[in-house]
Amino acid sequence: MTNKTCLAMGYGLLAIGFLTGCAGKQVKIDPGNPVYQPKSGFEKNYGFFITLDERKIGYSLEKYPKLSESVRPFDEIDTLDEFRKFEKFFWEIRDTDINTPQNEFKEMIDGRLKNIENEIFASDIDIPGTRFSRNGGLKGDMAHVYLFYGEPHFKASFSGDYMELMVWYYFDPYYDRPLFRFLFYRRFDRLTLFKHYGFIDLESVLKEISYRWLSSQEDFQFAWEELVQNDELVAGNDRNGMEFAFRAALSEFSAYSSDIVIENGDEKKFGALDPPEPAALTAERYKPTILGQPETEGRSFIESSDYSLIPAKVVIGKDLKTGRPTFSLSISSYLAVDWEIKGEEAEFSLDLRISFQHKETKAIKEFTVRLLTVKSKKEVEDKIGAVGIEIHLDGMKNFAQEEPRLTLRQMIDELESGEYVVNIDLRRTFTKKYNSWHEEIKID
Repeated sequence: MTNKTCLAMGYGLLAIGFLTGCAGKQVKIDPGNPVYQPKSGFEKNYGFFITLDERKIGYSLEKYPKLSESVRPFDEIDTLDEFRKFEKFFWEIRDTDINTPQNEFKEMIDGRLKNIENEIFASDIDIPGTRFSRNGGLKGDMAHVYLFYGEPHFKASFSGDYMELMVWYYFDPYYDRPLFRFLFYRRFDRLTLFKHYGFIDLESVLKEISYRWLSSQEDFQFAWEELVQNDELVAGNDRNGMEFAFRAALSEFSAYSSDIVIENGDEKKFGALDPPEPAALTAERYKPTILGQPETEGRSFIESSDYSLIPAKVVIGKDLKTGRPTFSLSISSYLAVDWEIKGEEAEFSLDLRISFQHKETKAIKEFTVRLLTVKSKKEVEDKIGAVGIEIHLDGMKNFAQEEPRLTLRQMIDELESGEYVVNIDLRRTFTKKYNSWHEEIKID
């Protein structure tokens, strides 16, 4: 039995109970066991996030020294007490800001689960009628991608005589190039994720993504023309200049060379949908003094205790005189960022990108700025954990444009009226910790 088959079985819920541990101990849980319902519910909602180590090895004191005792592997757990220990530590090591009472990572995933339940794409203007429940529910490819990456920056779909396709694009916030292109095609009763990237002949690709049998050159020609025509339709709607939205997603997963598709023996492993590493392990491996740049000799930091996420948000207010939106960056505390010590001073810099996309016209305006904050070392040491930091953004100049650079306030004043999706990306310049989210606003 292959590792891939083993994982697939691990994700399934069997009506007679759990059968887990493909390569090791098998555990069958009777539905009358008190652990059956909570464990099955956890598997249903969060199964994609359970790493292979968590399934087969558990939590050891050697790897997780903060534990008071080791925790058995998920696949071997057969008591409610053991499951509660696993569940507690599962979320603890994924908490991206340990200084707040809430677990931001869990809240984000639970919010996405709620969006799936509410079928947020059913009436979406770009992919109307798209439902998770018709495409495998929480165990489908579509839910898998959404739970990991959230709402795509660009999406489009079509249903033709030969194929039904949908694409989701996620962009690099700095260079506006695709980080991920996920393409789904209708396979039997559900949308399935296309994974066969690399060199493959066109006829094989068309055979895979078509729901009709292609038996002649004429069939292949018609299928290809249908694909081209729908690409042209998307481009004609001027959606981010996506001239080859579907064809690009068939030939290349990302604009960057990467190990997204990993050779694993005789198999190909789609690394983009592997369970993400817990934040605690990421933080241990990537200390601020080595993340982002190798030249750290002679540099010292007051290190944030946050694992990878900057606990900050852009607060959108309203100007009482003009009614136009105002923007400020609110950082939860002095401890929320990594301060670099330079003599008697301490400083940090953040790269902020805000894009405004008109929901009707799809036009995008972008604002970027590097925010440098310098304080005395003593002030930082005195105020750590006690107070937050607020940076007003309206007067900042936009470095996403040539001279003369407009301020954020001036750029917003030039936006046409309507509803906008505001995508925000915040990164610590040196240590590369980040936060990304989106808001919706209306400009009258």
